[in-house]
Amino acid sequence: MGFMAWSSKFELGIPEMDEQHKKWLEILNSFYDHLSDKDLTTQMKGLIQDVIDYTQYHFSEEEKLMASIGYHELNQQKQMHKEITDKIIRFKQRLDAGNLVISTAVTSELKSWFKEHIMVEDKKYAEKYFQVTQKGGI
Repeated sequence: MGFMAWSSKFELGIPEMDEQHKKWLEILNSFYDHLSDKDLTTQMKGLIQDVIDYTQYHFSEEEKLMASIGYHELNQQKQMHKEITDKIIRFKQRLDAGNLVISTAVTSELKSWFKEHIMVEDKKYAEKYFQVTQKGGI
């Protein structure tokens, strides 16, 4: 069983962001699926780096979109993005140091964050996005 299956409840209705969320979930699933592998060190380090890289890419794209629509909670979103990115980076540092015990705890936290962030925080900017685009903005 994977980390989490994609669900239509995660869809924002913004194709680019929905595709990025699907890709992000695919990367998280790949990481999760390899937690039980015997040779964790090399493969897991590469997989967690993929999570970090895509997380940073996605958040950058999301923040650009929010800025383009004048989203009033952009700074709060940036702070939330920084906090989760920092947590993932700290996880990689622990993984690099040989502390693999935290793997399932971290994936559980990531799963909760992914669901909550998309279904609550991202839905807020999606509403603003549709208001702006319906008025001919962007």
